[in-house]
Amino acid sequence: METSIITRVITPLAIFFIMFGMGLSLTVADFKRVLTSPKAMSIGVFLQIIGLPVLGFAFASVLNLPPVLAAGVMLLSACPGGAITNLVSFVSKGDAALSVSLTAVNSFITVITIPIVVTFSLGYFMGAEAAAQVNVWNLSLGIVVITIPPIIAGMWTKRKAPGFAARSEKWVRGGTILFLALLAGIASFRERQVIADNYAEFAAIAVALCLLSAFMGMVVSTAARLPRKHVLTLSIEVGLHNSAMGIVIALTFLEMNELAIFSAFYLLVEYIFSGALMAVMNSPIGAKFLRTESKGDKTAGIIVNEHSV
Repeated sequence: METSIITRVITPLAIFFIMFGMGLSLTVADFKRVLTSPKAMSIGVFLQIIGLPVLGFAFASVLNLPPVLAAGVMLLSACPGGAITNLVSFVSKGDAALSVSLTAVNSFITVITIPIVVTFSLGYFMGAEAAAQVNVWNLSLGIVVITIPPIIAGMWTKRKAPGFAARSEKWVRGGTILFLALLAGIASFRERQVIADNYAEFAAIAVALCLLSAFMGMVVSTAARLPRKHVLTLSIEVGLHNSAMGIVIALTFLEMNELAIFSAFYLLVEYIFSGALMAVMNSPIGAKFLRTESKGDKTAGIIVNEHSV
């Protein structure tokens, strides 16, 4: 009975609250940024929908991870950036508006892609029997329910009661952190013996995947000649995932507790890295990183002017 209440009531309510809080920070204009910043948005969506699942698959295959762990890596890789990415981008002096827009757009798109990635991953790594247990329609519907309605409700609240949305930002953020800790705690407690036996392995894999994901975002956006603020933002968006969604999908919709373990570990790792990144970007090192581009822009402007004379 307790298990049923936790997986069918508490965990869905937790992610519902988190997504509602995300909606409170969104406006319709955030979705229109697809048109106003098409290059950065296109790259961000591509990395989320194609890049991360491919990276996760290659990562799990090359390391020959155990089937359950490999499927857990794929589940997390399919999840979009979480609400934390917006805060980290803002504090780290990235493009917070771009971060908010990418989080919003990817959250809607992954409603379709997550079931596809999860079903394929379970079949490939755990066998056809595991994949056959997944009701794709119920999974898709479940993800829609915990994602779209709360985001729309949050956006509607912000539009109709902007004062309330602004005043509630602090406690919503605190509640989000509390619910994230709750979800990670539930997932960890249920598989505590597995975690105790494989703690070092889980931690090392989570750290490696987080760094590789962020590095992929940095390399692709740099190759596309995006501004450094956009490079920083895309690295954050690609490196940090909505781990809470991965936990809820594993516990509530798939009813596979073991799949939630990696998302719980990743949640801890991404919070540690987020704190480190925010500290670095607010130090002289971070200021130099962003200032270097500004100097380059000015130099480029002078060269252009000289050629046009």
